[in-house]
Amino acid sequence: MNFWERDWEGEPVLEMGWGILPEYQGRGIASAAVAQAIEQARAISRRAAVHAFPSVDNAASNAICRKLGFELLGQVQFEYPKGHWMPTNDWRLHLRQYT
Repeated sequence: MNFWERDWEGEPVLEMGWGILPEYQGRGIASAAVAQAIEQARAISRRAAVHAFPSVDNAASNAICRKLGFELLGQVQFEYPKGHWMPTNDWRLHLRQYT
């Protein structure tokens, strides 16, 4: 579980990614860790949003994004690893409340 700064479509954002070993999947570990990372990002980052880019075929990671309130912006081609383009979903979660 981690997040890092990047530019996405001309905007400075945080990108978040995670992975759970197969023998520990399905126990809510990733959801809990992502929720904690979101709170940490809110506390320490000046960025307005965090994005996650799970593969369109990764049902579990897409479900985590949905469960934790990320907004699905659509499908995009994302380079991961470098030199390899794959179809992913672009999920965004606002870190700041707008008034």
